[in-house]
Amino acid sequence: MLASLLLGLLGSLGHCVGMCGAVVLLFDRHPAFQKKFAWALVHAGRITAYSTLGFIFGAFGQALGSFDKLQAVLSIVFAVVAFYMASAFIGLAPSPELLLTPLTQRWGRAIRAFKSASLLTAYLLGILWGFLPCGLVLTALVPAIASKSAIYGALNMLIFGAATIPSLLAVKWFANKSKARAWPRALAALVMMLFGFQFAMRGFASLGLVGHFMLGELMFW
Repeated sequence: MLASLLLGLLGSLGHCVGMCGAVVLLFDRHPAFQKKFAWALVHAGRITAYSTLGFIFGAFGQALGSFDKLQAVLSIVFAVVAFYMASAFIGLAPSPELLLTPLTQRWGRAIRAFKSASLLTAYLLGILWGFLPCGLVLTALVPAIASKSAIYGALNMLIFGAATIPSLLAVKWFANKSKARAWPRALAALVMMLFGFQFAMRGFASLGLVGHFMLGELMFW
């Protein structure tokens, strides 16, 4: 859960500010956001979507719990994903969002289809925002599936979503502060690399290629 918290806090400063700045401005012009509490509801909707994804991925990890070899291979695959996202964060690899452009365009059309000015609309828009194709969210789902529990998977994503709120609330200020985004992006990349290393070693250990590493009663891999 610590990884989800750090990823949400640091990753959102470097990633969400750039990627979601246009979304914030789009919502800000929507009739539903002329009402009080609209932004609270949109973030609630977004976190609902994240938690739902975490529940699904956590349940998937739970189902794989009895298949040690398959889970070991998946750990290595997720480590590769984490390393790729870390590289994308610091500009060494293309952002995965570029591969999801058609889905993002469909998402934009779905957002514009909502014309209602009700608070329910704000919540539904938040849910749609939560399902926006996003490399950072895909990375955050790694600890969700690693939890091997639907409940803990949902909790991981709830923590991640809540941790992104501060930077999204300050998105208009951060959008014009490139230096304010640089150091969190680097730290988030470091967190993901460490997390990817742990996943890779866990997979190799499960396959018998390396030994498990324990520190007291705490198993690192």
